[in-house]
Amino acid sequence: MRCMTAGGIVVAFVLAGCASAPPATPPVQQSANADGVKVVSVAPASAVCSQPRCPTLAAYWSSDRAGLVVLTVGLPYQSVEVTGADFHFGNSAVVRLRLRSSASAPALGYPASAFDAPLNLVDALAYKPNGWMRVHTADGRWVDEVLMNGEDRAPASATMAQFLSVVESARGEPVRGESYRGGVLDLLD
Repeated sequence: MRCMTAGGIVVAFVLAGCASAPPATPPVQQSANADGVKVVSVAPASAVCSQPRCPTLAAYWSSDRAGLVVLTVGLPYQSVEVTGADFHFGNSAVVRLRLRSSASAPALGYPASAFDAPLNLVDALAYKPNGWMRVHTADGRWVDEVLMNGEDRAPASATMAQFLSVVESARGEPVRGESYRGGVLDLLD
């Protein structure tokens, strides 16, 4: 039997740490136009997936519509149009998106639709426990995937937390930061 050297053990631990690291989230972009309108956006990030057609979420916020977010729901490896999405939180909270935004969805290379959504939906996507989503397609099918449960947190959920922090900062509100996970009273919602 061969013995590992101390250097070999260190390399093994480093490689194991890299293999188990959570996927990176896309950076949040922030800008302002000449009229002083602030804009915050983030590229798509995925749910916790058990299949290749993993739903993605992207978001866009503008200070001229401060209470709304354009939420883009995409479905890679599909050719059928996305017609809606349902977001489930806890045992009873459901938010259904069916009416498309007047803003067009970004070109992602796969079917995606943009929906106007209240800013508090992004808050729920970022911090509510036991969240999952159902993406509906034009052929009457759907895809269900997890956003956050007791074991996993989707890159989309972590991305929405970062996005929300930048939006809160742009609105001049106190920023909760990434470490905020909600409190006991949030479970009662």
